[in-house]
Amino acid sequence: MKKPAKRAVRKPPSKLQGAVELARERWQAAKKTAKRAKQAAKEARKHFKEAKKVVKRAKEEMLASAKQLQSSVISAARRRSKARVTTATKKSTTKKAATNKTAASSPPKPRAAAKRRARPKPAATEVVSTVAMEPVSPPQQETPTAQ
Repeated sequence: MKKPAKRAVRKPPSKLQGAVELARERWQAAKKTAKRAKQAAKEARKHFKEAKKVVKRAKEEMLASAKQLQSSVISAARRRSKARVTTATKKSTTKKAATNKTAASSPPKPRAAAKRRARPKPAATEVVSTVAMEPVSPPQQETPTAQ
């Protein structure tokens, strides 16, 4: 019969050795945590830079659209002022031409009919007083008396 091989009996760790192993484990855990924190900081800086670029781009787009809006408003104002000036000059020239023309001018165009009827005017009402009227006698004339 074969006997099972005896295992080497291990010495129980001393307190000092146990403390050293515990310290090593804690140090390695702290090292991993520091590495993760360093990577997270790196990622945060990367995201911050990207966000900064996005903000800068958005600001440029906003300024560009503001300039475009301003130019369109200015051009619209110019168009309106030109239209006013041209209509004013046309009116003044037509007035001058109308005064210079004689009866040969064409008759005025008929106006379009009103779309709705005018409101009927209320009938005139007679004012009636509730106070009784006193009969008024005609004024008496004074006759001169002989003295």
